[in-house]
Amino acid sequence: MNDQILIGLNRPNLKNDGRHRGDHSVACKCSNPEWFAPANFRRLPGQMGHAMSRLVMKDRRTGKMMLRQRMSRHPYFVQLREAAGRKRDFRPEKQALYDAAWPLVIQRAHLATSVVTFNGSKLADELSPKDENGKVIPETRVEPSRLSRLFEEWERFGLIERPDLETDPATGYCMPRHIVLTDRFWQLCGIDMDKFLAERNARLAAEADGIIEPGTHDSVRAARRRWYENMRMATLLSRREKAARNKRRNRLGKLSLDDRRNAMAKLLRMRPANEWMKLSPDEFDRLVWKSLRQLDLGLDYEPASPIPDQVH
Repeated sequence: MNDQILIGLNRPNLKNDGRHRGDHSVACKCSNPEWFAPANFRRLPGQMGHAMSRLVMKDRRTGKMMLRQRMSRHPYFVQLREAAGRKRDFRPEKQALYDAAWPLVIQRAHLATSVVTFNGSKLADELSPKDENGKVIPETRVEPSRLSRLFEEWERFGLIERPDLETDPATGYCMPRHIVLTDRFWQLCGIDMDKFLAERNARLAAEADGIIEPGTHDSVRAARRRWYENMRMATLLSRREKAARNKRRNRLGKLSLDDRRNAMAKLLRMRPANEWMKLSPDEFDRLVWKSLRQLDLGLDYEPASPIPDQVH
């Protein structure tokens, strides 16, 4: 049988599954991303501002911001190339991504804990080219997967730390994952580490509530732990409020206008008495309309007509 297939007598039935190769581009959408702080941004304080000044500068002739130092060309990445799992130098696209992401994470880092408070998707949108309305152009967008691979490589180089991935037990969705800039990252920026650590310890002492002695590794870990717990609780509350809002909108969206007003009034009456008891009838009616507009269920909303049952 196999011999017959080889000579072409009995060809196997190939399933037409639509898979094909060779006619799609594997090049990244944005090969030369760049990011500079907007003009209305204030200069970062202390050594963090000094690190930003070592990276970017303003061209006196054109008035545009430009890179003063390309971090992708630092000898550190040549020395530890094999230790990080690389065999050769960065490609030009990776070099541009390194040079653009470095000042961005410095600008977004927390002053006391060095936690970058933006997740990967938002950082990718920051690096992506925008149109005249300030919206990301989909054709030239920096994909979040590129930043994910970049942060994995930075972790192997010892530049960042990434916490373990957690999931929301109620919804099953992943919690926002952020990165922490290490001391090695700041050393490569060429700043005075003694001054930087003194500034960080002073900020930690202001946030430590007198529980842990400032200037120690435990104070840094405790500050980052507090930041993550606060961010985790804020994410859980936001998701719970969004789920409750969508559930309430779906339930009220099936009603007519008068029934929606009546149902919203009943929901408002279930709140604490100090929020509605002392309101006049006109004020309570305005509160009902305001709550309906927040759910996009005001006068302009029309409930979808039910689909009639069909007898087959």
